[in-house]
Amino acid sequence: MLAGAGALALGALSGGGIEQPIPFPHDVHAGTNQIPCMYCHSSADRSVDAGIPSMEVCAGCHLPGGVPMVAADSPGIRTLTAYWNAGEAVPWVRIHDIPDHAHFPHMMHVNAGVECQECHGQVEEMAEIEQVSSLRMGWCLDCHRERQVRTDCFVCHY
Repeated sequence: MLAGAGALALGALSGGGIEQPIPFPHDVHAGTNQIPCMYCHSSADRSVDAGIPSMEVCAGCHLPGGVPMVAADSPGIRTLTAYWNAGEAVPWVRIHDIPDHAHFPHMMHVNAGVECQECHGQVEEMAEIEQVSSLRMGWCLDCHRERQVRTDCFVCHY
């Protein structure tokens, strides 16, 4: 039983096995269609949080004028349309998260030229997003040391 619980916890940490309310194939959006990360995660360069895209971002391409157009017959777009018609946000499940006692200001990293893939992996190749980096303190410190940037406690713990 404990082994199963450990495997379940490991899956939750990696993003594997987390079911989203709508399948979102990053390999199609960011890969095939080459939509830049910042198109959907538009606050990443000016906010602490990169943000989960709003309904309006999805609807702008898939439901212009409230009418399903792009991939209109897919189950995911039918679900998106139902959320849109109900006036509800899609309840996306966060995959990349760090503990509350640490801070990761996206804007500082994006504006310093850190590519999204350095932390999030090759999302343009992922049909389903997975956490590929540990996001643990040692991993962050290794990156800071490699780039010769501050590593004192108050950089992340404030």
